[in-house]
Amino acid sequence: PSIVRLECALRGGPPHLRVAKLRRRGRGAGRRTMEGGNQVQVWENTYIMQPKDEEKFLPSRVSATIERVMNEYFKDKEYSVEEAKNWTLDVSNDIKAAVKELNIPRYKIIVQVVIGEQASQGIRVASKFLWDVTSDNWASYTFQNQSLFAVGMVFGCYYE
Repeated sequence: PSIVRLECALRGGPPHLRVAKLRRRGRGAGRRTMEGGNQVQVWENTYIMQPKDEEKFLPSRVSATIERVMNEYFKDKEYSVEEAKNWTLDVSNDIKAAVKELNIPRYKIIVQVVIGEQASQGIRVASKFLWDVTSDNWASYTFQNQSLFAVGMVFGCYYE
């Protein structure tokens, strides 16, 4: 029986552009390198469509992780418009790394952080996703001190 494999190869241009090519192979066929010699190994689908109960994205665990990271990061910070852009990138990466340490298998992790100045204003942060309500979930935490607020949101999307 033939197995359909998806091989992605880099074909010139910027490194972030990838070209996908489907190819049928018979049993025992050897691997051929694509143009340029770059080849990416792609795993076959497991058809596990739902996570096990012990492997689900638990918002309580993730919220505690976001809280720990944000409290550590922002504990001595005062709002600075020049530095806020870098802070969002840094704390987003820190949160993502900490959530990945929770070892939640088969979930794509998306992190969004919003930082603003405390100036007696109101703000509403919203996000919209198309997802499976039985397996996908989200968690958030809001940090506030005298000079700034920061909202950290983590979305976990299950993938097969």
